[in-house]
Amino acid sequence: MAVRKRLLLIALVAVAAAVILTPGVAFANYSVHGSYTMSTDACAGCHRAHTAASSITWTKTDLTEGSALLLGTSTSIDDFCYTCHGTAMLGADTNVFDGVYEGSNALNAFGEPLNGGGFDPAMFPTQHYPNNTTWVAYGGGTTGQDGIISTGGTQVTIGCSVCHDVHGSSNYRLLKDVVNGVTVGGYDGTIDPVDPTPTPWVISTEAGYPTSGWLLHEPGALQVAGYTPDYTDPQYAKAPAGDVTKGISGWCASCHTQYNTGAIGNFSVYDANDGFGLVTRHRHPVNVPLSNYLGARSLIVTDNVLPLAHDAVDATTQDSSDWIDCLTCHVAHGSSAVMTGYANVADATDPLPDSGTGQVPPDDGNALLRSNNRGVCEACHNK
Repeated sequence: MAVRKRLLLIALVAVAAAVILTPGVAFANYSVHGSYTMSTDACAGCHRAHTAASSITWTKTDLTEGSALLLGTSTSIDDFCYTCHGTAMLGADTNVFDGVYEGSNALNAFGEPLNGGGFDPAMFPTQHYPNNTTWVAYGGGTTGQDGIISTGGTQVTIGCSVCHDVHGSSNYRLLKDVVNGVTVGGYDGTIDPVDPTPTPWVISTEAGYPTSGWLLHEPGALQVAGYTPDYTDPQYAKAPAGDVTKGISGWCASCHTQYNTGAIGNFSVYDANDGFGLVTRHRHPVNVPLSNYLGARSLIVTDNVLPLAHDAVDATTQDSSDWIDCLTCHVAHGSSAVMTGYANVADATDPLPDSGTGQVPPDDGNALLRSNNRGVCEACHNK
């Protein structure tokens, strides 16, 4: 990856710098990523209508492939994204490869870690996608077994464009409105067929964020007042209108289909590849307020305060009305958490500490957890 990135730097950084891609400009749903005008120059930031050299294709509605007409010589969409969002690249302040912010604004300082982690395997041994190869979603499919390779689970090619829509979406951080064939945001078309009202599933509590969703085909700067993205401090919001089936948890469930939202004691029958076979599996509730678990002590008694989902108008304090969702315990891109002791066993049916290779089933490293071992549990449960 390092060699490939250096070659990409030599071949494309001059192009990226020459086309309006300067640090601090390309906010999500701004500039090259959506909310275009009829006089936009953003198309030329990535595409060439007649002289595209890249071999990257896109899938048409009839499932045939066509050229994405991308400039440069990248052969995968991930490498193309790294020409701006990679190490030492000038096109964006969000360096998702190294997981750091390389700009400076009123909210973020240079070098601060990004909320989602990163994709450098040397720093983040567990990632949400293995560098544009095929994988499966744990808890996927109708029985959950689609998420286990040993049971013949459906494999998909995972990459940046699987989760993000580079041309803009109604959701937070360009999260796609349709994932894995499941609608998780978009436009309902019932108000105005020309410019229908957005129906986002994922929003933010950042100051000035348009909680009613991003409008496509309308300049991003006209939709917000004083909006500055916060890339290093979690500013997660509850689902719009408090819909417990939506939010980031509902969005994630488009692939992790058995990890349903908005239910306490949620369960289904599937094989998690942990040695117990096809049995009923119980899951931690999500999209529920922590008031359900008030006890004798404060909810927060450690210095490891996990991010909760707040009401859109108040993200300044943690309280019992806040929701726990997927991003409370997990990061979206890559994690450097280590697994030792009982979190590192070879056989879940006979859990001997440190008998495995750094994980518990599903055997995918650290399951993208925010804290070492199972520190995310202790942060709230105070045992």
